Amino acid sequence: MATVLKMLLAERHLNSHPDFLAAYDMCAAQLDPPIPRGHGPAKAQYYQWLSGRMVGLPRYYHRRVLEKMFPGWTVEGLFQMADSASAATRLPSGADIQLQAFLGAEAATRGTTLVYPTLELTGPSVEALREAGIPRQRRFGSTAGVLTPHRRIDFPTMLPENDIRGLLYVFSLLQRYTGIPTYVQSDREMVAHFDRPYISFGLTGNDCTRRYLDSVEYPLFSIRDSHAGTGLYPERLDLSDGSSYESSRDRNIGIIVRVRPSPDLYPGRYCIYCAGLGPRGTPGASWYLANNWSLLQRRAGDREFVAVIGVRGYSDQTAGLEHLLMESTD
Repeated sequence: MATVLKMLLAERHLNSHPDFLAAYDMCAAQLDPPIPRGHGPAKAQYYQWLSGRMVGLPRYYHRRVLEKMFPGWTVEGLFQMADSASAATRLPSGADIQLQAFLGAEAATRGTTLVYPTLELTGPSVEALREAGIPRQRRFGSTAGVLTPHRRIDFPTMLPENDIRGLLYVFSLLQRYTGIPTYVQSDREMVAHFDRPYISFGLTGNDCTRRYLDSVEYPLFSIRDSHAGTGLYPERLDLSDGSSYESSRDRNIGIIVRVRPSPDLYPGRYCIYCAGLGPRGTPGASWYLANNWSLLQRRAGDREFVAVIGVRGYSDQTAGLEHLLMESTD
């Protein structure tokens, strides 16, 4: 027998005491006020938590960190005994209701669609390859040696790896909520048949994001040329409150945006955008959404919002909230 906590840690591949402490310290640093590093459980205490051989519940600061690590779970629920693996994957009904409120009433009944961007070679690139005598089946390959040079590959489109990684973070979250149907679709298909709530991944490479920026009179954010005009990331993020953010090599900027595209026709429909500047921007924002959606819901309620996420350059899981701009209630 094992606790629900042990089952949830196994889902996240946190199977050792050092791995758990690293995740514990990361969540502890995001609390207000933060808890300094080194306050995680000792090894013996950690294994007592996993087995359930303990009296009472952990200390208060441990409870704060654990509830941060597992949004929607109470400490009491985490230390219940799990009868089977499926027992740990089903979140309490209260958390299910809270996530439905975050996604919107329509998503709770019709489901939500995760939208990935599709990219193609530009016209000049295609022409240059044609003039070089490189056939379509030879334009893509693998440097890892899995696909031999002689194998023909006919990819009509490309999928950005970092955006797909972000999609998988959110997909994993939604799979724990059996009452919310989840679909996966390309941005082309979604824009052509725009009649449902969705969560899109990627900045201007995703047609859904571009549609929002082009069709809304006063968008919550916009993409402009960077103040320097040159450098590694030539674009910046401007919010409607006048604040501005730029990515650097060591720190990428991500955003989570929730809007109502047609509040009069579909008051219960939200569209959510996970995007960013730099390779860690979108997956970092997506990881933050998957692990901290309840915090955003508590602070924003039913309002539109844009959350600015700072992501260190070496890991998606270093994502942290830097600014939250919410729709005015006036």
